[in-house]
Amino acid sequence: MRIHEFFLANGAVLLGAILQASTGLGAGLIIVPLLALVSLKFIPGPIVLASMALSGIMAWQGRREIQTHRLSMLLVFLCAGVVIGALCISAIPLQRAGIAFGVLVLLAVAVSVAMPNMQRTMPMLVGGGLMSGFMAAISGIGAPILALLYQHETPVRLRATLGAVFTVSSTAILISLYFVGKFGAQEAMWGLLLMPGYILGFLFAPPIARVLDRGNSRAAVLFISTLSAIALIVRSL
Repeated sequence: MRIHEFFLANGAVLLGAILQASTGLGAGLIIVPLLALVSLKFIPGPIVLASMALSGIMAWQGRREIQTHRLSMLLVFLCAGVVIGALCISAIPLQRAGIAFGVLVLLAVAVSVAMPNMQRTMPMLVGGGLMSGFMAAISGIGAPILALLYQHETPVRLRATLGAVFTVSSTAILISLYFVGKFGAQEAMWGLLLMPGYILGFLFAPPIARVLDRGNSRAAVLFISTLSAIALIVRSL
């Protein structure tokens, strides 16, 4: 990794972590398209590994607040979606990967806008788990759908539950990517080099988030994500 890539990539991760704290949206929604503009090598394995630095902390801190109702069912379908996504990623030509990532970002934005009142019904758990796992394995973006499923929980329970879900799903993603030849020692090293951005984001996000207006920040995430995704698609054509 070149030095300018290191700082640009960790800057994108830091921005995403801070905006996630103020909006509740998954950091991947903004991190993935920005990282892809720096280099496609960061997606999906390295960013998934790096994100575990944050999700692991969230899960451990709130381990007593994790919402376990129907959680095992969600995880089963989430892991099933991960396996399907990992098998499909091998079929995406490298030169077209940017288009696939950009389209998935736009899809995640559309879901976040169109379904703000998603409930944890059985069909939603099945469909949401499969789609979230599939998108996460392909692009590293699965959080928006999961965040919508748990949006009515208290902030503490939301962070703890999503942290636990992300930790399990990230582990499944990395294992699946390994078996399809998309995650190895080099990708692991790139992931470790992205962790400082997540750790700094965890430390600095709370005081910054209190200053930011929640509504405007959410709109900013969706706007920046959309522009970044479109730029990525155009660059990959």
